[in-house]
Amino acid sequence: MHASTDLPDRRQLLDGYPLIRSRSTTEARDLVGRVLSPHHLHVRTDAGHFEARHNQIRLNQTAIHVLSYGAEVEIDPGERGDYYLLQLPLQGRARVRCNNQEAWVDPDMMSVLQPRARTRMVWSSDCAMVMLQVPSQTLRAARHGGAEAGESLPALRLTRSRQDPAVAAWWQVMGDLTRNLHQHGAQWLRHPAAFAAMEAFLLAGLDLLRTDGAANATTVPAHGNTGARLQRALDHIQAHAHEDLTLAKIAAAACMSPRALEAAFRRRHDTSPLAYARSVRLERVREALQNAAREGTPASVTDIALQHGFIHMGRFAAYYRQRFGCTPSASLRTR
Repeated sequence: MHASTDLPDRRQLLDGYPLIRSRSTTEARDLVGRVLSPHHLHVRTDAGHFEARHNQIRLNQTAIHVLSYGAEVEIDPGERGDYYLLQLPLQGRARVRCNNQEAWVDPDMMSVLQPRARTRMVWSSDCAMVMLQVPSQTLRAARHGGAEAGESLPALRLTRSRQDPAVAAWWQVMGDLTRNLHQHGAQWLRHPAAFAAMEAFLLAGLDLLRTDGAANATTVPAHGNTGARLQRALDHIQAHAHEDLTLAKIAAAACMSPRALEAAFRRRHDTSPLAYARSVRLERVREALQNAAREGTPASVTDIALQHGFIHMGRFAAYYRQRFGCTPSASLRTR
C-alpha cells in the first residue's frame, strides 16, 4: 500500500482553500450538493465524529476538491451531473457503484465517475479523497478544439490500479500539483496563464487513462488554402501566446485538423505549433527582461516567466539558454 498523504488532526490538503466545514449532515448534503451533484447523505457509523471537510481550488473550467466526512457515510446522488469526477483516495476506502459496475477503491485504486451516470458510494470513516471535476464540454474542447457536443468522449473505466504505469504517472502528477497548490497556491493564483497551463496539462494527461489506446480523433475539417490557414494559426499564436495554448485550440483557429496543422508547420517552419508558440513566449520574456533592465525597474525572472505561461522554472531556464545563449537572469542584468 502507498503511504497516506493525509495530514494529522483532521487537517488535509488544500486546507487553505476551505469550502465547507459542517457537523450537520443536512447542511453538508446541501452544500456539497451545490458544488457537485444533489444527493442523499446517510451516516452509517461513527455519527459522533461526522464532520464534512471540503476544500476546493478552481483552475479554470475544472476544479480540484479534497473531501472527507470523518464517519462512514453512504452517498447517493442518483444520476450525476454532466461532468467526470476522478477520485484518488488519500486514505481509507470506498465502495463505488456507477451504472451497473461496482468496485472498491483505496490509495492503490482510483475511480472515474462518468457524466450523468447513476452512482452510489459508501465511504469508510477514515476515507479522504482528492477529486478532479472535469465538465464534459471542457474535455471535448480540450481533445477536439471545440468539437460538437454530440461527439464521443474518452472511454474511462470505473477503476484503474495504481500499478498500471500510465495511472501511476498521472496520479503522481495530480498529487504533486495538489500538494504544490496546498503550499504555494497564493503564488500561482497571481498568474492566470500558469493556472490555465496546469489545467491543460492535467487534461492532456487524461489520454493516459483511455482504455482503447487510440490516438485523439481528428474531427476538425480542413477547408481552403493551406497557406492561408497556416497564417491564421500564426496569427492566433501571436494574439494568444500569453494564454493557455493547446494544439487543438490552434488547429481550431486555423480550421485544420491537429495532424494536418503539425504537418504544415513541419514543412513551412521545421518545428511544431507548440514549439513555435513557446518560441514566441520566450521572445516576449526576453523583451520584458531587457526592458526592465534598461529602465531599472524592479523585476523577478520567475514572475515574468509565469506571466508568459512558463510554470516549470527549470525547463524554462533550459529553453531560454538554448534559444538565446544566456540565462534569463543575465538578460535582466544587461543594460
